[in-house]
Amino acid sequence: MTDQYPRPDGLLGRFSAARGVADAADGLVHIEIDGTGELLALDLDPRAMRLPAVDLSAAIRQAFRDARAQVQGQLQEQLSGQPPTLPEGLGPLLNDLGFSAQRRLDDMAAAAQQIADRLDRMGGATR
Repeated sequence: MTDQYPRPDGLLGRFSAARGVADAADGLVHIEIDGTGELLALDLDPRAMRLPAVDLSAAIRQAFRDARAQVQGQLQEQLSGQPPTLPEGLGPLLNDLGFSAQRRLDDMAAAAQQIADRLDRMGGATR
């Protein structure tokens, strides 16, 4: 089944195209991720295996954080320069769904209040 509405402005494409690349431990650890957080590359120089496990783990996490920060910066720049737009007709549909959901919540809240009022009256009558 295909979606009736395309993704806003190829938003997934923008996220997939963004790249973050970072090194840590003096270049012994190299990481590349995309805008969805997918790990595209994790390269370890053979000398990295000589590091204590805790240091290697910290280096991998640091490289990942640095790459993620690059991606986040790219995406913020892209989205502020060209914000995504909803496909024609989707905005009013989402508004209608929101109003319908709000009406249902209001109805449920009113029903809950009626039940609470009845329970209060029942509890007061037995005292």
